[in-house]
Amino acid sequence: MAIDEMMLASAKKLRPDAVSKVLQSQAIGVYRLAYALCGRWDVGRGVARFVLNRSVKMMPGWNPSSDPTSWYQRFTIQTSRRAARHQPEPGKDVLVEQALEGDAQYVAFVSALRHLDNQPREAFLLRHCERLNARYCALAMDCSTEAAENHLRFAEQSVQQIAGPAYDMLVKKLADAYAHLSPDEQQRVPKINGV
Repeated sequence: MAIDEMMLASAKKLRPDAVSKVLQSQAIGVYRLAYALCGRWDVGRGVARFVLNRSVKMMPGWNPSSDPTSWYQRFTIQTSRRAARHQPEPGKDVLVEQALEGDAQYVAFVSALRHLDNQPREAFLLRHCERLNARYCALAMDCSTEAAENHLRFAEQSVQQIAGPAYDMLVKKLADAYAHLSPDEQQRVPKINGV
Protein backbone atom coordinates (compact mmCIF):
# COMPACT_ATOMS: atom_id res chain seq x y z
CA MET A 1 0.00 0.00 0.00
CA ALA A 2 1.49 3.33 -1.09
CA ILE A 3 1.55 6.17 1.40
CA ASP A 4 1.30 9.61 -0.19
CA GLU A 5 1.97 13.07 1.28
CA MET A 6 -1.71 13.61 2.14
CA MET A 7 -1.83 10.34 4.06
CA LEU A 8 1.36 11.26 5.94
CA ALA A 9 -0.03 14.72 6.72
CA SER A 10 -3.15 13.06 8.19
CA ALA A 11 -1.01 10.60 10.15
CA LYS A 12 1.00 13.53 11.52
CA LYS A 13 -2.28 14.87 12.91
CA LEU A 14 -2.85 11.40 14.44
CA ARG A 15 -6.03 10.73 12.50
CA PRO A 16 -6.76 7.07 13.32
CA ASP A 17 -7.48 5.97 9.73
CA ALA A 18 -4.23 7.45 8.42
CA VAL A 19 -2.16 6.16 11.35
CA SER A 20 -3.60 2.70 10.85
CA LYS A 21 -2.79 2.73 7.11
CA VAL A 22 0.79 3.85 7.75
CA LEU A 23 1.24 1.12 10.34
CA GLN A 24 -0.29 -1.52 8.07
CA SER A 25 1.97 -0.50 5.21
CA GLN A 26 5.11 -0.81 7.34
CA ALA A 27 4.39 -3.59 9.87
CA ILE A 28 5.54 -6.62 7.88
CA GLY A 29 8.81 -4.92 6.89
CA VAL A 30 9.46 -3.88 10.49
CA TYR A 31 8.84 -7.39 11.82
CA ARG A 32 10.94 -8.99 9.07
CA LEU A 33 13.91 -6.70 9.70
CA ALA A 34 13.61 -7.00 13.49
CA TYR A 35 13.49 -10.80 13.34
CA ALA A 36 16.51 -10.94 11.02
CA LEU A 37 18.58 -8.49 13.05
CA CYS A 38 17.78 -10.12 16.40
CA GLY A 39 17.77 -13.76 15.28
CA ARG A 40 15.08 -14.70 17.79
CA TRP A 41 11.31 -14.63 17.43
CA ASP A 42 10.67 -13.29 20.93
CA VAL A 43 13.31 -10.54 20.81
CA GLY A 44 12.42 -9.53 17.25
CA ARG A 45 8.74 -9.38 18.17
CA GLY A 46 9.55 -7.10 21.11
CA VAL A 47 11.65 -4.81 18.93
CA ALA A 48 8.96 -4.63 16.24
CA ARG A 49 6.19 -3.89 18.74
CA PHE A 50 8.27 -1.17 20.35
CA VAL A 51 9.04 0.43 16.97
CA LEU A 52 5.43 0.35 15.78
CA ASN A 53 4.02 1.64 19.07
CA ARG A 54 6.64 4.35 19.44
CA SER A 55 6.18 5.47 15.83
CA VAL A 56 2.64 6.60 16.62
CA LYS A 57 3.97 8.96 19.29
CA MET A 58 6.62 10.25 16.89
CA MET A 59 4.39 10.80 13.85
CA PRO A 60 3.50 14.42 14.70
CA GLY A 61 7.19 15.32 14.28
CA TRP A 62 7.62 13.61 10.90
CA ASN A 63 8.34 15.55 7.73
CA PRO A 64 5.34 14.86 5.43
CA SER A 65 7.61 14.63 2.37
CA SER A 66 9.91 12.00 3.92
CA ASP A 67 9.75 8.28 3.21
CA PRO A 68 8.22 6.36 6.13
CA THR A 69 9.98 3.15 5.08
CA SER A 70 13.40 4.73 5.66
CA TRP A 71 12.29 6.04 9.05
CA TYR A 72 11.00 2.61 10.10
CA GLN A 73 14.15 0.84 8.89
CA ARG A 74 16.42 3.28 10.76
CA PHE A 75 14.40 3.11 13.98
CA THR A 76 14.17 -0.71 13.81
CA ILE A 77 17.95 -0.93 13.43
CA GLN A 78 18.59 1.50 16.28
CA THR A 79 16.18 -0.37 18.55
CA SER A 80 17.59 -3.79 17.65
CA ARG A 81 21.08 -2.65 18.65
CA ARG A 82 19.83 -2.34 22.22
CA ALA A 83 18.66 -5.96 22.10
CA ALA A 84 21.93 -7.29 20.62
CA ARG A 85 22.97 -9.10 23.79
CA HIS A 86 20.08 -11.58 23.32
CA GLN A 87 21.74 -13.80 20.72
CA PRO A 88 20.04 -16.95 19.40
CA GLU A 89 21.46 -20.42 19.65
CA PRO A 90 23.03 -21.32 16.27
CA GLY A 91 20.47 -23.93 15.23
CA LYS A 92 17.53 -21.92 16.54
CA ASP A 93 18.20 -18.71 14.64
CA VAL A 94 15.10 -17.48 12.78
CA LEU A 95 17.13 -17.35 9.57
CA VAL A 96 17.93 -21.04 10.00
CA GLU A 97 14.39 -22.05 10.97
CA GLN A 98 12.92 -20.29 7.92
CA ALA A 99 15.39 -21.82 5.45
CA LEU A 100 14.23 -24.61 3.18
CA GLU A 101 17.22 -26.69 4.30
CA GLY A 102 19.13 -25.91 7.47
CA ASP A 103 22.25 -27.94 6.63
CA ALA A 104 25.45 -27.56 8.67
CA GLN A 105 27.10 -25.27 6.12
CA TYR A 106 24.16 -22.86 6.16
CA VAL A 107 23.99 -22.93 9.98
CA ALA A 108 27.71 -22.06 10.09
CA PHE A 109 27.14 -19.25 7.57
CA VAL A 110 24.32 -17.71 9.64
CA SER A 111 26.37 -18.19 12.80
CA ALA A 112 29.29 -16.33 11.19
CA LEU A 113 26.91 -13.51 10.31
CA ARG A 114 25.66 -13.41 13.92
CA HIS A 115 29.22 -13.14 15.24
CA LEU A 116 29.86 -9.95 13.29
CA ASP A 117 29.51 -6.61 15.02
CA ASN A 118 26.11 -4.92 14.63
CA GLN A 119 26.91 -2.61 11.75
CA PRO A 120 28.57 -5.13 9.40
CA ARG A 121 25.68 -7.55 10.05
CA GLU A 122 23.14 -4.78 9.40
CA ALA A 123 24.89 -3.76 6.17
CA PHE A 124 24.94 -7.36 4.96
CA LEU A 125 21.26 -7.96 5.69
CA LEU A 126 20.18 -4.63 4.22
CA ARG A 127 22.16 -5.19 1.03
CA HIS A 128 21.53 -8.87 0.40
CA CYS A 129 18.07 -9.33 1.93
CA GLU A 130 16.40 -5.91 1.70
CA ARG A 131 18.31 -5.26 -1.54
CA LEU A 132 19.14 -1.68 -0.61
CA ASN A 133 21.93 0.18 -2.38
CA ALA A 134 24.74 1.83 -0.41
CA ARG A 135 22.93 5.16 -0.06
CA TYR A 136 19.79 3.60 1.40
CA CYS A 137 21.84 1.26 3.61
CA ALA A 138 23.62 4.32 4.98
CA LEU A 139 20.32 6.08 5.58
CA ALA A 140 18.89 3.05 7.40
CA MET A 141 22.07 2.58 9.45
CA ASP A 142 22.39 6.31 10.19
CA CYS A 143 25.95 6.53 8.89
CA SER A 144 27.79 7.80 5.82
CA THR A 145 27.62 5.97 2.51
CA GLU A 146 31.33 5.26 2.74
CA ALA A 147 30.93 3.76 6.22
CA ALA A 148 28.04 1.58 5.04
CA GLU A 149 30.16 0.34 2.12
CA ASN A 150 33.06 -0.41 4.46
CA HIS A 151 30.79 -2.32 6.86
CA LEU A 152 29.37 -4.31 3.95
CA ARG A 153 32.81 -5.10 2.51
CA PHE A 154 34.03 -6.31 5.93
CA ALA A 155 30.92 -8.48 6.39
CA GLU A 156 31.17 -10.01 2.94
CA GLN A 157 34.86 -10.80 3.35
CA SER A 158 34.24 -12.34 6.77
CA VAL A 159 31.40 -14.64 5.77
CA GLN A 160 33.05 -15.57 2.45
CA GLN A 161 35.85 -17.15 4.47
CA ILE A 162 33.30 -19.47 6.10
CA ALA A 163 31.24 -20.07 2.95
CA GLY A 164 34.02 -20.59 0.44
CA PRO A 165 32.76 -21.47 -3.05
CA ALA A 166 29.19 -21.91 -1.75
CA TYR A 167 28.96 -18.19 -0.88
CA ASP A 168 26.48 -17.19 -3.62
CA MET A 169 24.22 -20.17 -2.92
CA LEU A 170 24.24 -19.44 0.82
CA VAL A 171 23.43 -15.75 0.25
CA LYS A 172 20.45 -16.80 -1.91
CA LYS A 173 19.31 -19.21 0.80
CA LEU A 174 19.62 -16.42 3.38
CA ALA A 175 17.61 -14.00 1.22
CA ASP A 176 14.91 -16.65 0.75
CA ALA A 177 14.72 -17.33 4.50
CA TYR A 178 14.56 -13.56 5.12
CA ALA A 179 11.68 -13.19 2.67
CA HIS A 180 9.68 -15.74 4.68
CA LEU A 181 10.03 -13.95 8.01
CA SER A 182 6.64 -12.53 8.91
CA PRO A 183 4.52 -12.02 11.99
CA ASP A 184 1.35 -13.84 12.91
CA GLU A 185 -1.76 -12.06 11.68
CA GLN A 186 -2.81 -10.86 15.15
CA GLN A 187 0.66 -9.43 15.92
CA ARG A 188 1.05 -7.16 12.94
CA VAL A 189 -0.33 -3.77 13.90
CA PRO A 190 -0.89 -2.30 17.35
CA LYS A 191 -4.47 -1.39 18.22
CA ILE A 192 -5.25 2.28 17.85
CA ASN A 193 -7.79 3.57 20.33
CA GLY A 194 -8.58 7.09 19.20
CA VAL A 195 -4.82 7.77 19.13
